[in-house]
Amino acid sequence: MTMRRKITINDVATEAGVSIATVSRVLNKDKNVKDETKVRVMEVIDRLGYHANAMARSLRKKKSYTMGIIVGNVLSPFYSTIAKAVEDTALKYSYNVILCNGGDDPEKESAYLKVLQEKQVEGIILTSSGKNESIIKRVLERNIFMVLLDRRIKGIQCDSVTINNVRSAYEAVSFLIDQGFKRIGIICGPQYIQTGKERLDGYINALSDRGIGVDSDLIKIGTFRKESGRELVGELLDLNNGPDAIFVCNCDMTTGALLELKERGVRIPDDVSLMGFDDADWASIVEPPLTTVLQPVYVMGATAAELLMQRIRGENISDSPINITLDTSLVVRKSVRLKSSYKTIPDLGLVK
Repeated sequence: MTMRRKITINDVATEAGVSIATVSRVLNKDKNVKDETKVRVMEVIDRLGYHANAMARSLRKKKSYTMGIIVGNVLSPFYSTIAKAVEDTALKYSYNVILCNGGDDPEKESAYLKVLQEKQVEGIILTSSGKNESIIKRVLERNIFMVLLDRRIKGIQCDSVTINNVRSAYEAVSFLIDQGFKRIGIICGPQYIQTGKERLDGYINALSDRGIGVDSDLIKIGTFRKESGRELVGELLDLNNGPDAIFVCNCDMTTGALLELKERGVRIPDDVSLMGFDDADWASIVEPPLTTVLQPVYVMGATAAELLMQRIRGENISDSPINITLDTSLVVRKSVRLKSSYKTIPDLGLVK
């Protein structure tokens, strides 16, 4: 049996009529190579079936061409969209992505941070459990770039991409108050996590500014998981003086809340109005369609990956951390009972 000779970079250069250095620049997506040269070289690469030796390239350049991402729950629509955005962006730069499911568990997160260092990733995008500050600082001290996504951590100096959680929750609850609701329940995440604390702060600020007293019975602190949403909405429904509207502060807990409401035969919005956070694909097709706070989830992931690539490629000259805060919007659908002065646009779910 005759073994086929391995195609080398020299073969590609000879066939394309260019130097080995030019082929290398094309493979590394060098912007200074002419378009027609890129096309010719890539056609030869495809025709000859040339495969670059990634390990050799990494050793030669002391680069792994790999980044890591640690998310809270890979099964969540929020985090799966984030992961897709990061992967899409990384591929533009010929980088690979190692996806780690931290599960909002500090021990798992710590273990994955160690694994990613061992894999010699050049950067990490982290949706933090809210702990592991000392470990994260050690990662940064090893000159591994990091972008905190969705959640900042007090005392950690690195780039971040988040939304304005306080304002988002404030506007959502203010909208409910404007519709005449006075007993608004909230199901939010752990208070040691930035998103959990800030969304509760926005809720409290909105009530206080409208002269509505804060009732601790209407505040439920969960785990950002579906099971937590189901359990806590049950606790709100079991109150002697229950809520007339419920604001659930993430997608997974909203799913759990909807399951419990359905099982109990609670009519939305006739018996209680419901507002979620994160506009998942299913939000517009459940019955009734769900009013939500819309986060630009894909943009968040893509922005974090672009920011990380800028650091890796040395294109970001700022010595100080760059903190990017993105805006949210309110998508109004039929799960909230509206005053007659409001209308919704069926196709968009927006307030008219």
